[in-house]
Amino acid sequence: FQRQRYWLDAPIQAVDATGIGQGHVDHSLLSAMLKSAAHNSVHLTGRLSLETHPWLADHRVLGSVLVPGAALVELVIRAGDQVGCGRVEELTLEAPLVLPERGGVQVQVVVEEPDAAGLRPVAVYSCLEDAESADDAMWNCHARGLLAVEEPSSAVGGGVVLEQWPPVGAEVVMSDPEGFYAGFVERGFGYGPAFRGVEAVWRRGEEVFAQVRLPQECAAEAERFGVHPVLLDSVLHAVALIASDGDEEAVRVPFAWSGVRLHASGASVVRVRLTRAGSDAVALDVADAAGQPVVSIESLALRPLSAEQLQVAQTSRYDSLFQLDWQPLESPRASAAGGSWALVGPDVGLGEAVVREGGSYARYQDVSALISALDEGETVPERVVVSCPATGADGDMAAGVRESLATVLSVVQRWLGEERLFGSRLVVATCGAVAAEADEDVAGLVQAPVWGLLRSVQTENPGRFLLLDHDLDHDPERGSEISPAAADAAVRALVAGEEPQLAVRGGIILVPRLSRVTKSAPSQASTPLVSGGTVLVTGASGVLAGVVARHLVAEHGVEHLLLASRRGPDAPGAAELVADLEAAGASVTVAACDVADRDAVRELLAGVPAEVPLRGVVHTAGVVDDGVVEGLSDERVRRVLAPKVDAAWHLHELTRDMGLEAFVLYSSAAATLGAGGQGSYAAANAFLDALAQHRHAHGLPALSLGWGLWAQASGITQNLSEADLARMARGGTTGLSTEEGLALFDVAQGVGRGVVLPVRVDVGAFRGGGVSVPALLRNVVRGVVRRVAVGRDGSGVWRDRLAGVAPRERERLLLELVRSQVAVVLGHADSAGVDADRALKDLGFDSLTAVELRNQLGAATELRLPTTL
Repeated sequence: FQRQRYWLDAPIQAVDATGIGQGHVDHSLLSAMLKSAAHNSVHLTGRLSLETHPWLADHRVLGSVLVPGAALVELVIRAGDQVGCGRVEELTLEAPLVLPERGGVQVQVVVEEPDAAGLRPVAVYSCLEDAESADDAMWNCHARGLLAVEEPSSAVGGGVVLEQWPPVGAEVVMSDPEGFYAGFVERGFGYGPAFRGVEAVWRRGEEVFAQVRLPQECAAEAERFGVHPVLLDSVLHAVALIASDGDEEAVRVPFAWSGVRLHASGASVVRVRLTRAGSDAVALDVADAAGQPVVSIESLALRPLSAEQLQVAQTSRYDSLFQLDWQPLESPRASAAGGSWALVGPDVGLGEAVVREGGSYARYQDVSALISALDEGETVPERVVVSCPATGADGDMAAGVRESLATVLSVVQRWLGEERLFGSRLVVATCGAVAAEADEDVAGLVQAPVWGLLRSVQTENPGRFLLLDHDLDHDPERGSEISPAAADAAVRALVAGEEPQLAVRGGIILVPRLSRVTKSAPSQASTPLVSGGTVLVTGASGVLAGVVARHLVAEHGVEHLLLASRRGPDAPGAAELVADLEAAGASVTVAACDVADRDAVRELLAGVPAEVPLRGVVHTAGVVDDGVVEGLSDERVRRVLAPKVDAAWHLHELTRDMGLEAFVLYSSAAATLGAGGQGSYAAANAFLDALAQHRHAHGLPALSLGWGLWAQASGITQNLSEADLARMARGGTTGLSTEEGLALFDVAQGVGRGVVLPVRVDVGAFRGGGVSVPALLRNVVRGVVRRVAVGRDGSGVWRDRLAGVAPRERERLLLELVRSQVAVVLGHADSAGVDADRALKDLGFDSLTAVELRNQLGAATELRLPTTL
C-alpha cells in the first residue's frame, strides 16, 4: 500500500492525541505500525468534550468554549512523535474549534507522507459527533502545517536554560494574578480557575519573564501530555504584556506557530522567557522548575478574533451551499524558486522577481515569437507567463469579453499544439478579474471569463496551466506593477506549483477555497424575493425557468410575471406554464425577446406597466456548445456568450436605475470548479459571477447562483449520457433534487454574498485514493491532497511492477491497465466488455472521454502523456 490507515477500536494512550485513552494494546503491534507510519500517511483520531476534558470549560472566549490553540499544537507535537518528526516547522490556525455545551467533537490529525525535503504536511480536523454516518460528517480544518525531522545535533539537549530565577536585573510587573486576569475578562477572555496559571511576571528591557503553574486538578494528568494544553496556553497569557502594537482592547489569539520543539514532557510548573519576534509576534523559551528546557517556540504570531468568527465556527452549515473564499498562502521555501522563464507581453513585475529568486527570463512579444525562438535553438523555458490583454473595445463590454477570450483561446491552442512546450507550464496573468474579498469589486470584468475558460482547461490538462490574478501597485516610480515582495512570493508559489490558482492582493498571495455557507438565524428562507411589482424571468422556455417561475408564485407570492424567451408564446410548454401560473393566481405576460439584443431588451422593459413596475430579474437564459478546448472556435464561443454575457450586461445597464429589489443570475459551478469540455460555458458563467460581484460591491441587488447538476433534466443537461453522469460523480458532483434546488434558491437570497454555489459535493468520491482532491475543495474534503506531478519520468508503481515480470508479461499488464481505465471512463461495470481489438472511437469515445482516458492513464502510470495521444 502507498498509504495505510490504522483504525484502532481500543483507546490507546500512546496514540490518542487528545490524551484521553485508558486502554492498552500489544506494544509490539503498535511498534510495527509506527515503523510503517514513518513513510506513509497517518490518521490519528480522538474525541473532545466538556465531559471528558472538563478543564476546557474554563477556556471561554467571547462567550464560547474555544479549544485553545495550544491544545492543537499539543496534538500536532504528539502526532510528530508518532512519525519521528520532533519539530513543528510551522502550524497556522485556520478556524476556531468551538466545543458544544453538550456532546463532543471527533478530532483527527492527518500526517502526510514526507515530501522531497523530508517535511510532512499535517492538518487538524474536527466534526460534530452527532452526524448520522461517516458520509454525513462535515469535517472542518482548524490548522495546517509542516513537521520536520529534528537535526541530530539539536535532537539531544537544546533550548534555553533558565537556572537563575527570577533573572538578575528583572523587575516585577505583575504579582497579583487576580488583578492580572481581571483585565482579560474585560477583553472577552472568560478564563476559569484552570486557566489562571500565571503567578508572577518580570520585565528586563525587551524581555518578559513569567512563572506559570498547572492547577492541582490538572497537574495529576500532566504526564499524559507532551506539554499540558492548559499549561502551554497559560504560558501565552504573558504575551499580552509584549506582543500587541495595535488595539490593546482587541481579543488576540495565537495564529501562526513556527519552530516548535518539545524538549521534555510532564512539566507542571514552568519558567517562561518571551522576546519580540516581529511587530505582532513573540519567541518563547519555556523551562521546568529546575531551569531545564521544556518547550521552545521560535515565533508565535497573534491576530484579532471577533465574535462573528466564533459564531461562524459554532453554527451549522448548509451541506450543499458553498461560497468561495480566498485565504493567505504560506510562502514556499526559497529553494523551490528559480529556473528558466519566458514573459510574453507586458511584464507586471515578475521578471525582476525571477532574477531575485535565482532564475532567468527572456521577453517575447507573443507566443508566436516564443515558438520562433525555439525554432532558432533557444532553450525551452520551464514556465511561460502570458499577460491577458486589457481590452477596451471602445466601452463595449461584450465586445471586450469576446476579444479577451479570443486572445487567450488562441494562446492556449497554440500552446497545446506545440510539442516542445509539453514539459512547460503556462501561467496566464489577469488583472482584477476575480474578487478576493466578499465585498471587493471586480475591476477587470472583461478578463473575468478567462478564469472560467482556464479552469476548464486545467481540468482537461492537469498540471499544465496556472492562473494568477493581481491588483496593480500604482507606484509613480515603477508604474503599474506588482509590488516586489508580492512578486517574489508569487514567483515562489508558481514554481512550487502546489496551487493552480493564485491572487495577489496588497502584497499577499491568496488561494481560493470553497467553504459551506453558515446557517443564519433566523432563517431567511421565507423572505419574499420582492415586495411587489413585476418579476422578469428570462430563458422562460427552459425547464429550470419554469420551475422557478412556479416557485416564485407559490412560495414568494409574486403576482406579476414577465416571461421572456426567443420564441415567446410559441415555445414548447409555454401555454401549459402560463395556465399553471394563472391558476395559482398570477398575472402572466409572455414575450418573444432575444435578450442578447440590447434594443429588444429596452423595448421589453418599456412594456412593463407603470402600475406594476419591474422589481426583480431572474436571468436563466443560456445555451451550451460543449467541446474540449482544442476544438473550440471563436464562433462557437460567441454563441455561448451571447445569452449570458451580452444579455446580463444589457439587463444590468438598462435596469440599474429602476429600483430593483432582486437581480438573480443563473450561473454554473463550472465557472468556479472547471468542467472538462465546457470551457466556453464556464467562461460565460464566470462573467455572470463577476457581474453579480460588481453589482454587490456597488450596493446594487445581485446574486449569482453557480448551480451544480440538477437531477431533473433540462435543456442543457438532457443530453448527458450515463457515462457523462458517472464522470461527474467521480469528480464529486451529484444531482440536486428539484426540492433541494428550490430550497437553496430561497436560502441563498439571505446569505448576503454576491456569488454562492448550490451544488451537491460527494466527499466519498475522493476517499478511494484514485481521485485527487481539487485545490478548491481542500477545506471541504478532509484527507490526502495530491498535486499532479509535472515532468515525472514514470518511475513509480507501474514501472516497478513492470520491471518485476518477464518481458512477455509486460504488454499483457499494460493492456489490462488500459482496458480497466476504458471501462471506468465509459461507465462499464468491469473491463470484460472492452474488446482490445476494437478502435477507441468504435467503443464510444469522443473528444472529452478521450481526454479523460489520457488523464486517467497518466495518473495511474505517473507519466505525462501528450495531448495528441
